Amino acid sequence: MIKWFAANYVLNLNKTNIMKFIMNSSHSTVHIDYDIKYIEETVNIKLLGLQIYNHINWKNNTEQMIPKVSGTC
Repeated sequence: MIKWFAANYVLNLNKTNIMKFIMNSSHSTVHIDYDIKYIEETVNIKLLGLQIYNHINWKNNTEQMIPKVSGTC
């Protein structure tokens, strides 16, 4: 992985996170190091204006949108 990213891309480790999608309430963690730096695991991320949650549901996105929509009504 290190050789591929070095040859093809510059990886910004300050902005890079790992998200493991899960269907149940398991709490196992993933530990990945890249070039001697730990890449953090996240459960929620905002991507292109959508809140993506690792349990594959829309709960966080709808909670964020309700105040915006009710304010315009």
